[in-house]
Amino acid sequence: MIERIAMDPNIPIDRLEKMLAMKERMEDRAREDAERQARKAFFAAMSLCQKELPVVIKRSRNTHTNSNYADLAAIEEQAMPIIHDHGFAVSFQPDGYNDKGELRILWEVSHAEGHARSGVGEIPVDAAGAQGKVNKTGTQAFGSTATYGRRYLLCMIFNISTGDDRDGNTPPPSNDPITDKQAAKIRGLLDQGEVDIEKFCGRWEINAITDLPQRQYDEVVLSLNQRIAWLANKKAEGAS
Repeated sequence: MIERIAMDPNIPIDRLEKMLAMKERMEDRAREDAERQARKAFFAAMSLCQKELPVVIKRSRNTHTNSNYADLAAIEEQAMPIIHDHGFAVSFQPDGYNDKGELRILWEVSHAEGHARSGVGEIPVDAAGAQGKVNKTGTQAFGSTATYGRRYLLCMIFNISTGDDRDGNTPPPSNDPITDKQAAKIRGLLDQGEVDIEKFCGRWEINAITDLPQRQYDEVVLSLNQRIAWLANKKAEGAS
């Protein structure tokens, strides 16, 4: 209708301007309605997601503090499938260091309906051991800090709780080989970390990925995640 009016030389300019202004108001209102619906869908899905998320079992052991903790691999294995099922995607991106020397990690949670939330976490660099002595290279400190930051940010964003296995339903790590699902997880991490499978098997003294013992699974996943974080940082430095 507006196009027809614009082509009519007999239509006064002021009327055309009013029609265009009305069109802009209608488009703004439609955009605001769409954003409002997207936000509503985001928070409704978040509520349902948090209701279904389990208490993530602490399967890893900190030998310095003699305590158990839920590492990033356990959180991703037990919580991420539910998070994805509710339409959420999560991303983390290192963003240099602040004036305190803390690693900045940009995070974003987006939902299938279009709404997204984002922020930044500033994580103290994990370069020292229990006695306060530096015991990591710069690359190791970056990988450890990035993994630590992702773990805590993920738990904070989705209100994920961690706890001990009080029911005894989760067996302790054993020499039994990993499951097919765990092997698939490792293959994906190897691709992301650009790690040769033959070299990986040599490093862990196994003939195939499926031969990896359960007791080494969490350690392997942590190591590969650190490798992926290091690669991401290296590529970011090369692009700058």
